[in-house]
Amino acid sequence: MNLKFRHKILLCACGVVVLAFALFTLYNDYLQRNTLRQNIESSVKQAGALTASSVRNWMDGRVLLLENLAQDVAHQGSNADFPGLVDQPAFTDNFQFTYVGQANGVFTQRPDAKMPDGYDPRQRPWYTAAIAANQTMLTPPYMAAVGGLVVTIAMPVKSKTSGELLGVVGGDLSLGTLVDIINAVDFGGIGHAFLVDGKGQVIVSPDKDKVMKNLRDIYPGSNLSVAAGTHEVTLNNEERIIAFAPVSGLPSADWYIGLSIDKDKAYAALSQFRTSAIIAMLIAVAMIAGLLGVLIPVLMRPLTTMGRAMQDIAQGEGDLTRRLVVENKDEFGDLAAAFNQFVERIHASIAEVSSATRQVHDLSERVMSASNASIIGSEEQSMRTNSVAAAINELGAATQEIARNAADASQHASGASEQANDGRQVVEATISAMTSLSQKISESCEQIETLNASTDDIGQILDVIKGISQQTNLLALNAAIEAARAGEAGRGFAVVADEVRNLAHRTQESAEEIHKMITTLQVGSREAVHTMNASQVSSEESVLVANQAGERLNSVTQRIGEIDGMNQSVAAATEEQTAVVESLNLDITQINVLNQQGVSNLNDTLRHCDALAQQAGRLKQLVDSFKI
Repeated sequence: MNLKFRHKILLCACGVVVLAFALFTLYNDYLQRNTLRQNIESSVKQAGALTASSVRNWMDGRVLLLENLAQDVAHQGSNADFPGLVDQPAFTDNFQFTYVGQANGVFTQRPDAKMPDGYDPRQRPWYTAAIAANQTMLTPPYMAAVGGLVVTIAMPVKSKTSGELLGVVGGDLSLGTLVDIINAVDFGGIGHAFLVDGKGQVIVSPDKDKVMKNLRDIYPGSNLSVAAGTHEVTLNNEERIIAFAPVSGLPSADWYIGLSIDKDKAYAALSQFRTSAIIAMLIAVAMIAGLLGVLIPVLMRPLTTMGRAMQDIAQGEGDLTRRLVVENKDEFGDLAAAFNQFVERIHASIAEVSSATRQVHDLSERVMSASNASIIGSEEQSMRTNSVAAAINELGAATQEIARNAADASQHASGASEQANDGRQVVEATISAMTSLSQKISESCEQIETLNASTDDIGQILDVIKGISQQTNLLALNAAIEAARAGEAGRGFAVVADEVRNLAHRTQESAEEIHKMITTLQVGSREAVHTMNASQVSSEESVLVANQAGERLNSVTQRIGEIDGMNQSVAAATEEQTAVVESLNLDITQINVLNQQGVSNLNDTLRHCDALAQQAGRLKQLVDSFKI
């Protein structure tokens, strides 16, 4: 969008005015909003306190009437004239029903009404609640069959003399007067008051549909609770300001005066101010735009004259000898003087450029000649570099083959070393097993020697047994002889002696058999000891041979390790040589690439020199177009 300078000045001035009015409007809006909010909160607080005081005074008057009735009953005792005390204009004018429930179950009520059969006041909620509270109490509001919304005031009555419970005095109080008191609260048509208990249940409201409903049901989603301060809620797309004032001093009743104000109506004055500010801003912008539209052309006249003079210089034949006439000493005069100085410097610069242009043309021709010679030398160098690169590639391939063979040899040597290590471990395990076997054979020899000695001891014991059996046999024989001599009297003893002799004979035979077996066992044990000794000698020789084999395997492992190390060194050296060859190959390749780039750069330089010569000629033509 191409705008003239005067138009830009006009737009900037209008923008400044709009910004100033906008900032002023925002600031004033902020101040007025705070002031309105404070005024609203103050008005709501005062109205709530005044209404709460009116409600409390009205309720206190009714409570005082019933307390006077209770005092009369207390002074007169159980013999009081209950119908006469209850039937008074003060009660009938202020209460729907006034009644006394006596402790003996008698119920007196005015105006009189027929009660159900078996009616016992002592079982009624108002009676039991008053007795439990032991003081004046108010029941929660309820809708009566006649009279609309009703609250019951009840208090226990005790005898002044004996302190005996006489009963409960109560009165049903219509809240119609409270409705009038609360509806009398006027906020200039922007809000209304209502009565609510501490749990949020609406007791009195101008909108009868809200009576006996909870605030959370009336304002769903607002989570509104009865608390001090102001709250903002939305109902039917209408924003409202809600405030609460407690009705203090009521017995056992937690009541609050609620105040609901239409937020849009409360802040209507602020909206009117915004509209006025916008209208004033538009008028100011229109006036400033008209005034600047007249003044700017007058103020811009010197600049317009200077622009025409500069246009004449620009559209002429490039005559740098012309100068602007300085008529004023203001900013426009300074601008004309600065322009004259600029033209003088351009005049001198163009003269120097003309001389430099000829020199550039000559130098470009020399550079073109040198570039042609460099291109021929670079092409020769590129050919020789390609030959060196091919030879290095062949050397690199041979070196890589050597490196692969060295790596394979190192790998095989490593495998042989591992197998030798495995064999050495097997030999060491064999040596350990043979050593353990030799130790066990030695232990077995010792055990067999011990067994052999034990058999010798058994043989000696058998010799003793044989001697005893022989002596027993002789004794039995002698006993048999003596029994034979004794005749018939020694026959029984002879039989016993014969059995003893037979037993001694069998014992001697068994001892002989055991002696033969022990002899055979001793011979076998001696042979076993001999065999064990021979096995021990053989195992010791095997251990010696296995140790020698282990030493040879260790020596072989060391030699293979040395060979593996040499192969690895060869492989490493070959890899290093391969890396060097590859690095050299890369360097040669890079040199070749750089050489080719040099040739390309020389060609580019040659083209640029040609273009430079053409531009120098063009520049010479342009410089010649100026009159210097």
